[in-house]
Amino acid sequence: MGTLQRRTSLIAVLLLLTLAVASCRQKPEPKTERRFDIEGKIEAMDSSRREITLAHKEIPGFMKAMTMDFKVKDDLVFNVAKPGDYLHATLVVTDEGVLENVTVNQGAGAEPGAAAKTVEPQPGTEVPDFEFVDQDGRRVSLSKLRGGPVLLTFIYTRCPLPDYCIRMSSNFGEVAKTLKAEYPDAWKKAHLVSLSFDTEYDKPKVLKDYGKSYAGQVDPKFEHWTFASGTAEGVKKAADYFGLVYSEENGQYIHSLRTALIAPDGKLVALYRGNDWKPAEIAAEMAKAK
Repeated sequence: MGTLQRRTSLIAVLLLLTLAVASCRQKPEPKTERRFDIEGKIEAMDSSRREITLAHKEIPGFMKAMTMDFKVKDDLVFNVAKPGDYLHATLVVTDEGVLENVTVNQGAGAEPGAAAKTVEPQPGTEVPDFEFVDQDGRRVSLSKLRGGPVLLTFIYTRCPLPDYCIRMSSNFGEVAKTLKAEYPDAWKKAHLVSLSFDTEYDKPKVLKDYGKSYAGQVDPKFEHWTFASGTAEGVKKAADYFGLVYSEENGQYIHSLRTALIAPDGKLVALYRGNDWKPAEIAAEMAKAK
């Protein structure tokens, strides 16, 4: 290789290294952040998940009064607060809602007028026979899925938040893949149900198109994974039963998360309140559910 060629190669290498360093130094695009004042009564606390269930007042321009779960930034809150206390904080919304700058009045304050405490079913309770319409327009009821473990969660197809419906659907995909690969006998009888509360928009065709993007590889014929919706009243009854709260605002929903594991006999095994459950662990629970 001649001197000119060596110099040209060296310059090219230096240019690539310069571009690589510049690329590494580029900062990621900041997430859009919105901040709101929020106040309400603490209904429940889970320090292991850094989560508080809050019956909060209406947040003007953002959310109606309701009871739902929020992450808490400051762990010290769990040392001083307890259910029944009245809380005031800043709600910071990016991918999920997080409470900051929390102040607590122990046992003080008026309760939010429209918010009510959510009563959740306990393990061993027989789940009602809710009926829905699936991605093919067929009626399906929970009783028809008995004989195998059922994992049910709530979504809506237009949800833009990575840590909410998108994560639930991705996690369900991982559960399905794990069951199929590691627990084939359980997979033969298992069923997953993704139930949409956006009943006006999530009609069968929309659900089927959405379902293909998540179940297409593992369950292309929707033999084990159902994407469903139904009447507003019917879906609301199921949501209320499992403790899910949601509110529509300009075509989008503010909602909590609930995922239920139901045994082959139709009784509740476990109810998961957030998004931090592990697909591999749920698959193992489904495989041993009796």
